[in-house]
Amino acid sequence: AAFTIEASFKASDRVTGYHTIVGRDAAQVATENGALAALYFQAMPNKTLAIKFTDQDGYFHQAVSAADIFVADQWYNMVGVSDGSTLSLYLNNKLIAQTDMTLSGSTDTAMTYGTASGGDWEAGTWSIGRGLYNSGHVDRWYGLIDEVRISDSALDRKSTRLNSSHVSQ
Repeated sequence: AAFTIEASFKASDRVTGYHTIVGRDAAQVATENGALAALYFQAMPNKTLAIKFTDQDGYFHQAVSAADIFVADQWYNMVGVSDGSTLSLYLNNKLIAQTDMTLSGSTDTAMTYGTASGGDWEAGTWSIGRGLYNSGHVDRWYGLIDEVRISDSALDRKSTRLNSSHVSQ
């Protein structure tokens, strides 16, 4: 149930809606909405950032930042961490969103792998720069993505690349 996803990104001024930095393909995994994929590590409308994923029990968990958390043409480091009970989102070494997953009622908060595949995607496959919704490629990223790392443990902040050279000081 533990994982860490890290990425450095620089958004263009075209990032205004839903744009996925890292995704994981799957369909019919979230009980609340079968169109959702297994994971979205993304920018959203109003310049918010989020980590969202579906667990093994079909529960959809998300940690979403406040609005106007980033601007175009500046490098950022974003890290999402699940320790199995808490989902946390960091931007440039600062906690920007957190969710208590134990409140969902799920008995298995491990990220789902999924079983359904489509014509041009396979369940469990990771994607960089796009998401999947309703079995179609969506949410393309406009800008730069660098230093993506996916770990099968909940790394602490000292073990992540939060202090990468991409961060504007």
